[in-house]
Order: sequence, then C-alpha cells, then structure tokens
Amino acid sequence: MKVLVCLFTFFASLGLYGQWSVISDDPKNDPRGKSVLYQIFTQEEWDSSNFADESDLQWFRDAKYGMFIHFGLSAYKEKDLSWGICQTRVLPDQGEGPYPKEEWTRWKDEMALPEFDAEAIVQCAIDAGMRYIVVIAKHHDGFHMWDTAYSDFKITNTPFGRDYLKEIADACHEAGLKFGIYYSQRDWYHPDYMPVDPAKSERVPGRSLSWRPKAGESNTLGERHRKYIEYQFNACRELATKYGKLDVFWFDALYWGGMFSADMWESERLTRMIRELQPGIIINNRASLPGDFDTPEQKIGAFQKHRPWESCITLCKTWAYSDTRIRPPEEIIRLLVNSFCGDGNLLLSWGALWSGAFHHDQIEVLRESGKWVKRNEEAIFGTRGGPWKPATWGGSAHRGNKVYLHLTKPLPYDELVLNGLRESVVSAQIHKGRALDFSQSNKKLKIRVPEAVIDPYATVIELTLDGEVDYVIEEAVSVSMFNKPAYGGQIHESGNVRLNKQNNKHIIDLGKSYSVTGLQLNLRRVPDSGPPAFEVHTSTDGSNWETADYQPGRQLSQDIPILRYEAGAFIPGKPVRYLKIERLHKHPGNLPIQSSRVFGFAEE
Repeated sequence: MKVLVCLFTFFASLGLYGQWSVISDDPKNDPRGKSVLYQIFTQEEWDSSNFADESDLQWFRDAKYGMFIHFGLSAYKEKDLSWGICQTRVLPDQGEGPYPKEEWTRWKDEMALPEFDAEAIVQCAIDAGMRYIVVIAKHHDGFHMWDTAYSDFKITNTPFGRDYLKEIADACHEAGLKFGIYYSQRDWYHPDYMPVDPAKSERVPGRSLSWRPKAGESNTLGERHRKYIEYQFNACRELATKYGKLDVFWFDALYWGGMFSADMWESERLTRMIRELQPGIIINNRASLPGDFDTPEQKIGAFQKHRPWESCITLCKTWAYSDTRIRPPEEIIRLLVNSFCGDGNLLLSWGALWSGAFHHDQIEVLRESGKWVKRNEEAIFGTRGGPWKPATWGGSAHRGNKVYLHLTKPLPYDELVLNGLRESVVSAQIHKGRALDFSQSNKKLKIRVPEAVIDPYATVIELTLDGEVDYVIEEAVSVSMFNKPAYGGQIHESGNVRLNKQNNKHIIDLGKSYSVTGLQLNLRRVPDSGPPAFEVHTSTDGSNWETADYQPGRQLSQDIPILRYEAGAFIPGKPVRYLKIERLHKHPGNLPIQSSRVFGFAEE
C-alpha cells in the first residue's frame, strides 16, 4: 500500500485515469490544470514518429461507440484479468494478487467454454448500437487467446481447443463491424520478460514505479529481455497477418510518468511493422509513442477536437466479469453522450462467464440502452463534438447545418439557455418529433422544453441552422473538477465550521454509504495564515478510517478527489458514509470552512 500512496502523491495533481499524448510548448495540446496523466513529446520526437493518415481516422471519429471484450483465465474465479489473480507481478509492476502462478496457470486445463458463441457476441454489440469491437488477445498474465506458434500457454491447448480470437474476428468481418486487437506488452508469465533489471537499475527519486539505468548502464533491460522483444515481434506479426483486416491495434504499457518507455518494446520499429502489414490501421498511444488517439481510462476525456480520443470504461466494477454493480442504461447513455459530445469515443468493457457466455443481466442493459442509441443514430454517428462543450445539462454534437443537443439532466423552469451561437436557428424540434418554441437574440438562444417531451434516458433536440458550425463556443464555467460527469453529482452540503486547537475535527455523516468521488472545501480567507494544513479521512463505519491522498494548496476552494486503486489505475469513487476533516497541529491559527460539498453516486 505504501507504494501506491507514493505513486499517487507524485501524480495527485494530474489524476491517474489514463493517458494523453501532447507536444511540448503547444498551447492547444497542453493539458496542465486538467485531471489527466500525459506524456510530453518534443516537436522533433512527434514528427519523427509514425501515424495513420487522417483519412484512415475518419471511420473511428464517426463510430463513437465500441465494445471492449475482457476475457481470459480470470473468469475461472470471476476476477479481473491479471490484476485480480496473479500473485507475482514483474517489475516495474508491483504489488501482489491472491493466487500463486502454479495455481492460476492450471485453470486453462478446465477452460471448455461450452456456451461461447462469437456470432451472439457480435449481435449483442449490434443490438447495443456499437460500431466496433476490440478483443483481448493477451493480457499481462501472458495467456494467449489465439493459436500462436510462439507459446504453449494458449487457448488452443485447453479443452476448448479452438482459436477464440479468430472466431470473433470472423464474426465481426461477416457482420460488417470494425475489428480491433488488444495486446499487452507486459507479460508476467514469459521467462524472458524483464524490462527492468533491478541489478542494473535504480528507482527515480519521488517516482516509486519509475526506474532508470544505474551509472555506467545504458538501459534498464534484463539480459534476456531482448529475446522477449523478439518473441513480441513474432506474436504481433502473427496477429497482423492471421486475422484478416485489423482496424485497431490497442497496446497497454502506459508511459505512467516514466514507468514504461519505448525502448522496452522497440515501439517505433514495432508499430511501423504493424502499419506495413495492416495498411490503414490505427494504433493507440500506449506504447510510449504519440500514437493515433488518446486513451483516458475509467473517466470521460476532456473536450478535444484536434486529435481523436477514446475513453475505456467498465460496464460493471471490473474490466472482466464480476458479480458487481452493473451500470444501468441511463448511466451508459450518459457516458456515451459525454464522450461523443466531447468529440471522443466510448469503449465499454465487459467480460464473459467461465462458460463463455455473457451474463443475461449485462446483455439486457446493453440491449435496453441500444434502443435509445438506435432511435437517435443520426444525432450520434458521423457527428463532431460541439459547438457547446459538455456541461451539467448534457452536451452537443453537430453535422453540417444540424446541431443536436443531448439533455441528460433536468432543466430548471423547462428551459434551456445557451450563449454564443453565431448562426441563426431556423427550427428546433425533438429529434424525429414535435417542434419546440425558441427565441434567439444577441447570440443567446432560449429553447422551451416541456416535461411532456422529456426522454427518461436523454432528450435529443435537433436544431437546423442557416449555416454550418465550424467553431467551439467557450462559455465561462466553474474550474472545479467536480463539474465533470465522472464525479456524479452533489450529495451533501454543509457549512460554517471553524477548526482550531480545541476543536480540530469535523465529521460529515452522509446517513448511508455512497460511492463518494470527491469533497470540495471552500475556506474563508485568514490574513497572514499561510497555506492550510489539514487531512481528509473516509470511513464506512465511523471507526476505521482511510486517509485521502491530497496536498492542500493556497487556494480558498480545495477539490479533494476520493479515489480507489483498481487494476493498475486510480479511479474516482469508493464506498463512504463518513468524512472527517482534521486540522493538523502545524496549521497556524483557525481553519474556517465556509462550506463543504460532497460529490458522488448513490450505491445500488
């Protein structure tokens, strides 16, 4: 746990939710101040890398919605892939899982998948309104879901005996869905895998998961790791030649602030080989190269038009199947809306049961949310985000002279007021429905949205303009991170608390447990007081407390994220009933809190 605390302390101001690739000294690419993790490249590094042509990216920008299939040995215990099972992890990955290697590697001998049906999986994606599928070919545990010639640790050496990956690829191609492959460079099973040799490497000070060569060494690689790179080239060459047309190649060794680097995989040479074997393929940014698109994880990405992005988010609490809360249809739709209205994509992850079938409850929520998607296809696919950025009311997307407003929250007084539109509105109507009353003057648009036309999932309003929209409207919004959909809504507010030496603690009781994502403290200014010194603790029972990792700044409004560490990343939300704000002894004088606001979701 100490390692995780150190890691989070280093990245606390960024938020470990995924990765964006940016060019140094380019303002439009600079995410500083946003809650993201990013890798900075010089202009020279960026220009010398390899990319898909802009024309090859258009289908991806149009597709908006994909299925991410996480399935493997972990389904035997209904745990997450790799992280949920593997006791031993290989540097620079750290920590321990519950099952020793000699146990979890034996599970393949019982892998029969009697209910696996590739065509049914593809049909479920179609019913959900998805336009592409990405399948795990190999996760960090090193188990191959295809018939590789370069390892015996593979699905064709199980009672199932067939090529799982090929059957899904063939079903996608037959149905006309785009098909992508996920391949993790990490491999906790392969005997030659050693991107970090502790004998020739040392930790980077302040970065517990990052290593650098010791004095006199040129790299961190173990003696046998070059053989692993050779294996990896062979494996990726197989994937790029045996499964027909590949539309996406999805790597997964994040830069993580220096944890992984391109030389560990010879990424430039590897990605160029894949592009040569699969012309037109697009490749993500998780090989410590810029890649073709950014990959925020377990949260919706920031609005970005100059470069594609895709948020990968789980359907339940884990990437693979587990008996945990399933997102209801309205939540799936809200995630999708906030993705494409931010000019990005949503890649929704789920996994099968050990039988090979998907759980009927998960299938049903995808089908139900898919009904809304199909009703509103024109307002989703082939659009671009904007002109208004996603906000508390929902978001917008446009195509030609049409703007589609997607309302995901109730409106005050049944009216939506939007500023900044330069074009004149010719008509406003519910998409495929009745006309709406509106007025427009001085770039202010008011639309009357009576309760009778509200869709319980998301209401779509179609605006027809007298010209095309080719700009983004920058409206003044609060800088609080908790305005973002990933943090849910406000669930509690209190105020006027003064902490001092005699009364140094304030406890908030929410009345029941919520999935709490954050706490906002608005402090009163105290002359000559210096930066505040306090800690925030959370508890489910009021007796056992965990300390939130947060370093207070000098600002009066303090946004404190409440995060949990899951499958190698920090994501917002953990079960909490009680929050305790504790003034530290080193704080000079009083600590007056004007208001406290708690954000999150109701637990189901």
